[in-house]
Amino acid sequence: MILGGPQTGQSPACRHDASPLPDHLDVSDADIVIQSCDLVNFRVHKLVLSLSSAFFSDMFSLPQPPNNEVVDGLPVVRLSEDAELLNSLLTMLYPIPSVIPNAYDKCLMVLNASQKYDMVGVPSRIRAEIQSKKVPMPIGASAFRAYAIASRGELPSEREILARLTLDFPMTFEYICDELPFFEGWALRDLIGFRKRCRDNLVSCFQSFHFGEPPFNIWMSCTYSTPQYSSFQPGSTGYSPSWLSDLFRQRITELGQAFTKPLPNPSNIHDEYLSALHAHVNSYSCISCTRVHALKGETFCKELENRLALAVSEVGNLFIFSPRNFEDLNFHPSKR
Repeated sequence: MILGGPQTGQSPACRHDASPLPDHLDVSDADIVIQSCDLVNFRVHKLVLSLSSAFFSDMFSLPQPPNNEVVDGLPVVRLSEDAELLNSLLTMLYPIPSVIPNAYDKCLMVLNASQKYDMVGVPSRIRAEIQSKKVPMPIGASAFRAYAIASRGELPSEREILARLTLDFPMTFEYICDELPFFEGWALRDLIGFRKRCRDNLVSCFQSFHFGEPPFNIWMSCTYSTPQYSSFQPGSTGYSPSWLSDLFRQRITELGQAFTKPLPNPSNIHDEYLSALHAHVNSYSCISCTRVHALKGETFCKELENRLALAVSEVGNLFIFSPRNFEDLNFHPSKR
């Protein structure tokens, strides 16, 4: 019996010349063979599959074709996943040590397969294994590939985490071109929209800092503020001095390059603020800014960081363009 459907094991298509696993699940008293797309056989139990998976329970309840393929007298079910993925998935069904891949994107494929075969309870076990084994999160272009796999497999929690992780890296064709085959078109569009919304929120935040909206109106009496670059005037309160305005304005300018550069990380604003303050104080021996910082600087920085983090966290990355949602959303590009 051959079961088709979308592949979760590899993309592009499963390789048939892949080497067999040196050690994979092979139960001695098995009554069925599960065959991977790269032709590795797993001898397992129908009962275990049926109890673990509504998909297999339904399949085994149907009459089997008389000319069904057999291996060593056992019926064969061919699946579209590769041997490494199936080995991980099947070990989750038995009271034996589970085999979890070391790569995060492969773990996502195992999760995808567990959902595809309707294995109730197995996804939570896989996630627990990933956490306990501390599988490293992807970095660089690999984060975009993992996001694409999570999108294709409809893994919303992982998709949300990975969408935010991609903000730490540029999103240019040159940077992610090798990962584009993993993307569905709607998922790429969704990620672009998510990045734009994060950028817009961050710009709004930096603008509110720049114009000294409460609680950021702590600065006062900086003799060395430059009027043409800041609304702050010597002796006044409520606006950022020029050295701080320069920092905010620089970050707003960088956000205009949101796709060619990583988005600013909120956790970096503290060090950037201190660097700008030290440069100002060292250049002008400014007592007033030093005093304000000593009294309120750390609280000010923490509020900056919190506001920036909130600006990103409140942007959701939903399955806006998922084909499954087209009918429910009555999606029409011209009406978007």
